[in-house]
Amino acid sequence: MRPYLVLFFIILISCSDDNFNKVESLGDFRVLAIVATPPEVGPGGGNVDLQLYVSDVKSGGRSFTGTTVSCLDPGISSGASVSCDHDPTRQTGSYTIDTTAGDPSGNLSTGLNTDILPVIVPGQLLSGRSARDKFNGVGYITIFTFNVDGKVVKVLKRINITSRNDLNFNPASSSLELNGAVFSGTPQKNDSLSVSSTDQETYSYQNVDNSTEVLQEKYKVAFFASSGELDLPKADVGEKSKFTKGLDSGQFVIISVVRDERGGVEIIRVP
Repeated sequence: MRPYLVLFFIILISCSDDNFNKVESLGDFRVLAIVATPPEVGPGGGNVDLQLYVSDVKSGGRSFTGTTVSCLDPGISSGASVSCDHDPTRQTGSYTIDTTAGDPSGNLSTGLNTDILPVIVPGQLLSGRSARDKFNGVGYITIFTFNVDGKVVKVLKRINITSRNDLNFNPASSSLELNGAVFSGTPQKNDSLSVSSTDQETYSYQNVDNSTEVLQEKYKVAFFASSGELDLPKADVGEKSKFTKGLDSGQFVIISVVRDERGGVEIIRVP
């Protein structure tokens, strides 16, 4: 059995000590997630909208534009370079980030970016593939590249193309809790964050012997905060992450990014 591998990562090219900051700390520009709607398409391909969820607390708000390229996954999970140079049918474009436009608080520069990148997933990508590849799916990737504060930032999103009938959708029923209850107030030292969800789906997967089994999604959560420190920045649904250092006084933002195993993303923000 081999579960789906969701590809999403950030490459920072820099000699700054910022690379060693706590992973949950929000300050410099970061891409926290890429939301694909929908995260999975059928054998005929289709249209997918991509949006970046960004944080740029220290900047106080700014706008800049980067490049995008979309193509058939060259086999990145097997060691291939993060590139679309192999695909003559690759799609190129641009993407503009405004770190204030998607922020409901107006001054923490953290939120869902308003620019939407439409990606057309070609319909012929499953042609000539094995029955197992068609069923489990192949990847179509989009690479975003930005130059920010002297660093090259690359983020990658993988869209799955499959012949299965039960296509995946983004999670939509998770909630962020403080000390096991509805989130309220400002977290202090020894308070804990957790995410609850009733949305974890089952899906079919074809093994190497061509047998098919039903798997249960296992959501993973990443926590981010504008201040404070957590003992468990990445957790399972229901698992508690404790503040080893409380939040600073004043305005704050806490983000939880919930990911399923098939490219689905749900983002919860407090406040």
